[in-house]
Formats: sequence, C-alpha cells, structure tokens
Amino acid sequence: MEKIRLENLRYPKLVTDLATQNHYLKILSYSLIGVTTLMIVIVAYAFKQGPTVIALDPTGTVASVSQELHVQHVQAAVREYLLHRYNWNIETVQTELKKSEAFIFPALTNSFQKSMLEIQKYVKDRKVSQRVYPQSIVVSLKDKTVTVVADRITEFDALKAATILKTKLTFELDSPTPSNPWGIFFVKEVEGGDAQ
Repeated sequence: MEKIRLENLRYPKLVTDLATQNHYLKILSYSLIGVTTLMIVIVAYAFKQGPTVIALDPTGTVASVSQELHVQHVQAAVREYLLHRYNWNIETVQTELKKSEAFIFPALTNSFQKSMLEIQKYVKDRKVSQRVYPQSIVVSLKDKTVTVVADRITEFDALKAATILKTKLTFELDSPTPSNPWGIFFVKEVEGGDAQ
C-alpha cells in the first residue's frame, strides 16, 4: 500500500496571519487603554485646577488685571450687602440676614448674629417688611469707610412708612469667598445720626 502524503501549506500561513492580527489587535487595545487613562488624568487635573479667567478690555484684547481696589468694586459689594441686610419680609428675614453674614468680618460674625436676633424677633412679632433703595454710596478708600444714604420703606399692618436710611460702614479686605467674591468685609456699621 502506497502512502499518500497530503500537504496543506495554507494551514500554517492562516495560523501565522491570525497570530499577527492578534498581535496588532493587542497593541491597538493597549494603546487605546493608555490614551484613555491619560485623558482621564488630564480631565481630573483640569477639574481640580478650576477655570482660568481671562480679563478682556472693551476692544477685545487681554486686559491687564491689577490688584488695586476701585470705588466701583466697593460700591458693588455694598449694594449686595444692602440687598440682603435691609430688604426682607416676615418669610425671608432669616435667610436674607444669613446671606448678609457673608459680608461681615469672620471674627465678628457671632456678634452680628446676636444683634440680628432682636431684628428677627421684632419682624416676626410685628409682621414687618422692609425695602431699601440706595440713593448715594460714597466710598473713602483712604479711611476704608462707606457712607450710604438710601430710601427705606417699612410696612407693618396696613401702614407704610418711608424714611431716609443713613449708615456708615467700615470695611477691611480679606480673601474672596463664593458668597462674597469682592473680598470686602464690614467691621463696623453705624446707623442714624452718627453716620455723617
């Protein structure tokens, strides 16, 4: 009996091609895993660092940012403080006064809270609401004081009373916070005749 030898040269070539394709697939997979890991690290770093703010002047070019304090900067902080400190009604007095605490120098927050307890009690007992509209805000950067003259409208029962609010605020600079991005904190507030 004669032996017949079958030769199949294609079989080893198919295995070799499959092994080569498998090798390329592994390289591609590892490369994609590496790129994905790198992107995750970059995104995590970007979130940790926060956004970069670029100041632009009216012409659209990059403006130079100075750390110098400007009157408008202080006036904006005072307006926001007045919005919370003097504009409230029976439902919002507690939350508005809490928001105004963000503008009080941190060491004086406890004293401010104690002094506001009387106002909250009076508002709830008498059902008072109040609004204030600033007429003038005069800032003295040298003395670090702000003199405010505003129209104050107070409502209780069915009566409305309009008076002039005169107050003098003394401020200090500190680190900005999310609720006080101006970094201006009030250390003293004198209301009434002594506010001249």
